[in-house]
Amino acid sequence: MSPSDAVADAIRTVLRDTGRSRDAIEPQQLLAADLGLDSLDLAQTIVLLERSLGIDPFRDWSAAAPRPALRTVSDLVAIYTKALASP
Repeated sequence: MSPSDAVADAIRTVLRDTGRSRDAIEPQQLLAADLGLDSLDLAQTIVLLERSLGIDPFRDWSAAAPRPALRTVSDLVAIYTKALASP
């Protein structure tokens, strides 16, 4: 499964599980403003992604390393794409 498909599926699952529905998940959509994801929703999305993709790209960041932007669906896809490409 590609990172973009996995991200869209995870977001749809979280929205469905919390009584919200969304068919189309677009790369430019804002996680909070457009999709209504709060911090708990985002944490649940990341857990689902870790299970489906087998990687947690947030685990190895140190406090000194700059965190990437995480505002849009495409930001989340980019983080997982980069993590999967790293050895």
